[in-house]
Amino acid sequence: MRVRFPRLFRRLAPRYGPHYGVAAQGVLRGLGLVYILAFWSMASQIPALNGPEGLQPLGALMSYFREQAGGWAPAWFPSLLWISVEPAFLLGVMGCGALAGVGLLYGFFPWVSGGIAWVCWVSLLQVCQPWMSVPGDLLMAEVGLVALFLTRPMERGYPPTDRMASRLTGIVLLNGVLCKAMFSSGMAQLGGDAAWGKATALFRFFETQPLPTAFAWHLHHLPETLLKYGVWGLLFLELALPFYVVLPRIFRNMLAGGTALVAVGVLMCGYHGFLPPLLLVLAFSLVDDVSWRRVLPEGWGPPAATSLYRPGVWGGSVLLVWLPLLTLQTAGVPRGNGGGWMARPWMAVEAVLGRAHASNRYGWFSEIPDRRYELSIQGSVDGRQWIEYRFKLKPTDPRQLPHVSMLHLPRLDERFVQLAQDVARDGSQPPPSWLLRLAERLLVNDPRVLTLFPGNPFPDAPPRFLRFGLYEYRFADPVTRREKGLRWEREFKGFYGPVFRRT
Repeated sequence: MRVRFPRLFRRLAPRYGPHYGVAAQGVLRGLGLVYILAFWSMASQIPALNGPEGLQPLGALMSYFREQAGGWAPAWFPSLLWISVEPAFLLGVMGCGALAGVGLLYGFFPWVSGGIAWVCWVSLLQVCQPWMSVPGDLLMAEVGLVALFLTRPMERGYPPTDRMASRLTGIVLLNGVLCKAMFSSGMAQLGGDAAWGKATALFRFFETQPLPTAFAWHLHHLPETLLKYGVWGLLFLELALPFYVVLPRIFRNMLAGGTALVAVGVLMCGYHGFLPPLLLVLAFSLVDDVSWRRVLPEGWGPPAATSLYRPGVWGGSVLLVWLPLLTLQTAGVPRGNGGGWMARPWMAVEAVLGRAHASNRYGWFSEIPDRRYELSIQGSVDGRQWIEYRFKLKPTDPRQLPHVSMLHLPRLDERFVQLAQDVARDGSQPPPSWLLRLAERLLVNDPRVLTLFPGNPFPDAPPRFLRFGLYEYRFADPVTRREKGLRWEREFKGFYGPVFRRT
């Protein structure tokens, strides 16, 4: 409800009142852009990953869900893909999600567009495992639902910013999600790898993160003192800065700047999916209209709003349920009965929202491997001369390292890095089913699977033999880089699994 104030109060309200019209529109438009990029990225990979002839067909996974939950499987694992797992329907879901992202970006029925994009994303996230397991995937599902509280279901487009300025239910929830994600990740780091407490985590983070960039190579060779200061600064941003959300405007703007700094740092040093742009979207939700009017030239800033925040019954109920849940998750209260009788009602809410990945717990980068291991794919026509398959972003050629982080995440590359770490810890475990299927598909030059690689080393005829080699990778020092042109130094550790042969 819009409230009219006397002239004196209309002059005071814009200065001291909580107005976030620019933030509301910026979050929705930014989220729409992220949706477009995310669905485009998945559409280029999912036929090879989860298609009928892919590495892990959706049909087999859906059958497993039905065996586990019976007729209640669609309720326990909600997804549009229960309707069909055919490639055309799968691509249609991603196409609808991308078009809904366009609608959210340009303000075409934004609530409906945002809801469609969120449903399509959750539908993929629910069943496209293990490929969609990076932090940004879960964060997008939570942010996508919360952002729906910034607009109204029947709006055909975005109203002027002064009319959106008092929609604080969504702003408050977005701020809560940001603070939960940052603070809980900082606590997980302190309680996880001992290197964070010793301020030595960055000594090996840049080298062992899943998909580093060339900029990470330069950061890795900074003086150790600077890297220690970097750890302390990051922990301050994650553990202390989130409390600024309840302080006056200048502190909230500092929180926004700190979050943006973390996002840019993560974006520059490695490929972490859509985590950096989502952090930027959440940072934008912290800056109110008064701050924009002070920074932008006169006439460019948003007009002053004349309504103060009144959540109403619906908004008040949402805040009453959701904010305690965010607080419990931020504080690390365990699920189930471990949180005590006071926490049980909200843990039940978390269980319900968790079915759609709309309420998550985060612990980014809490564990840092001591060493980096990589699995290589080697093919041969005669069994004597072996040629290595190159990946799009995963370290393969010791001379190459991607220079700029894109917003496209090759899911196979990221999964191979995680598998290599698991193999290094326990090489006796059998190869996963998707790896066996990958070997089968490469032995016949399957064109769908080959789209996951930048090129085919066997264009004329498929290889007759295939094997997986395990290597330890280390960043080359500056002298080696200058003399030999190497970004990496690697050491062979052995083979993983059998030698596959085409019959």
